[in-house]
Amino acid sequence: MRTLSGHASLVTEVAVYADGKRSISASADHTLKVWDLESGLELRTLSGHAHWVTAVAVYAEGKRAISGSWDDTLKV
Repeated sequence: MRTLSGHASLVTEVAVYADGKRSISASADHTLKVWDLESGLELRTLSGHAHWVTAVAVYAEGKRAISGSWDDTLKV
């Protein structure tokens, strides 16, 4: 098992990509993070929300994700 650390505040949501190799987490720190589940490494941080990110889903093709925030926006 691995512990994935990197968010500066609580994690509110997580989704796993269909390939089972990556996940994406949403946080109260206003960011999303993409993770490599095999290595536990953070692949990238996605920013742009002005408030807590509370929802995330991955598109079936695995190239995009959509997030929802308390800032009243969805971002793709």
